Amino acid sequence: MARRRQELSMMQQIFVITIFSIAASYIEPTSEELYWLEMFCYLVIALGAFRLANEVLSVSRNLLLRWYARRPSLNYGSARWATDKDHKRAGRFKTKGLFLGASARSGRPLFFNGETHGLTLSPAGGGKTVNFFIPALLHNDMPMIVPDLKGTLACITKRTRSKRHKHKIYCVNPAQLFEDKLGKAARYNPLQILSDSWAAQNLSDLITDAQAIAFQLMPEPPQAGENTFFRNGSRMITVFCMLYLVTKDQDKTPTLSDILKMLRNETDLKEALYVASCSDFLKGDLADIANDLLAKVEQNDKRQWESFREGAVQAFSAFSASGWLAESTSTCDFRFADLKKQKATVYLIADPTRMRVYTPWLGLLGWCALTELTRCQSKEHVLFLFDEAANFRIEGLTAKLTELRSYGCRVWFALQSLDAFAKTYGRDDLQTLLEQCECQQFFGIQSYKTAELISRTLGNTTVKGDNFNLGHIIHDPVMHSVGEHARALLTPDEVRQFEDCIILLRGQPPVHALKVGYHEVEPWSRWADVDPMYGKKFKGKTKIVLRYP
Repeated sequence: MARRRQELSMMQQIFVITIFSIAASYIEPTSEELYWLEMFCYLVIALGAFRLANEVLSVSRNLLLRWYARRPSLNYGSARWATDKDHKRAGRFKTKGLFLGASARSGRPLFFNGETHGLTLSPAGGGKTVNFFIPALLHNDMPMIVPDLKGTLACITKRTRSKRHKHKIYCVNPAQLFEDKLGKAARYNPLQILSDSWAAQNLSDLITDAQAIAFQLMPEPPQAGENTFFRNGSRMITVFCMLYLVTKDQDKTPTLSDILKMLRNETDLKEALYVASCSDFLKGDLADIANDLLAKVEQNDKRQWESFREGAVQAFSAFSASGWLAESTSTCDFRFADLKKQKATVYLIADPTRMRVYTPWLGLLGWCALTELTRCQSKEHVLFLFDEAANFRIEGLTAKLTELRSYGCRVWFALQSLDAFAKTYGRDDLQTLLEQCECQQFFGIQSYKTAELISRTLGNTTVKGDNFNLGHIIHDPVMHSVGEHARALLTPDEVRQFEDCIILLRGQPPVHALKVGYHEVEPWSRWADVDPMYGKKFKGKTKIVLRYP
């Protein structure tokens, strides 16, 4: 009603001003009375115009205040989704780096070309293989090391990486999966690192690496218990066996199967201890280790010695001479350091039906790769694509994440859940992982705990809300006001229902990206080979067309 009265008042003022303007135009001041009448009309017109202008300014001010009141401030949070301007400024539209999906605003493809590590988190069937890993292998020509737990990544992408990207391909394939497609399996002997150090008389690295290999095969669990003493004893025996066999014959590199054979044969092991106890190799360190172990062998209670030896035998049992891993670790057909010198891709192919056997092997080869590449005097970049990274453990990996960038090594993790990684590595290592990954990609999150974490990480935004005061009785006027409050950019429940991809980039607004599989991108859909698990090509409607030279 007040607004209507105001509108009527303005209309009346306009009407009065109009009437007096017409009257003033007809008055001819032929006498003094008419002159004063004309002045009176002009005075009414002036006063009316002044009052009308004042009300117009007042209404304009109110309209401006209403517009400002409806505009959210940043008092309660400034979280927002990245725009195409943000993508262009950050260079994410340039077809260089790793494919992340398509912009939800324009549908243009997005790429990440950062220099540090990344994380893709998606439950089983969430699309991380189709939407990230296969596109990364088809598109990027950077040297890569790819643990391939089922062998399908190699089958789909090997031809493209070999013929289009001109890569030398090494398929370390102990179980000889899909051998008709992948060809003869390559081999890698982890103990070659020790032989190199002995040949170069780099004794410090020799002992340190032997201890690291022992710790890799017999790691401390995330929740260390009472068996630490026995694990230390098993590691000591293992270190002795490696050092003894490496220094015994410089022309022959021992294998993991040789270590297991020596551990199983207690007579040979004791004989080696007696021989080494008189040796001056390694500046007497080998003799010191042998004498320490002999003291445990010769004590009355043999149970401690047997516990040490049995723990070491169990750790090496996967490398039995009759097993699949014996031939695969018998010699070196390549070196990981070669990836710094030439374009090459290494697939570490496991057997999903025997993961208990292949898990320690995957972790050990991952440690060897990091060791060789960080010692190589080259700044060439190498990418580790760790699919299902929680299925195997590389000792000290998270601690090394801070320094790997300096050596040109980038690691991209794929996880089905954060809890699985914490179970394998520990809670502290999980926190380090989240801190060190510059780009974090999330598909199809279903865990409410993880959804809460993502929601908190996305932050809060400020939103406006309408408030109504209804009074006490039905005849009371309804009072309307506007207020603002904080709201999560996505609530945990909205994160669980989010059908697209959420991407977190350090120091930048989060990205809302559309999921696009390799089968929906031209020419990747042509470059990819048949997935042997399905027996036919994965087809889809083309959403993106990329131009290659």
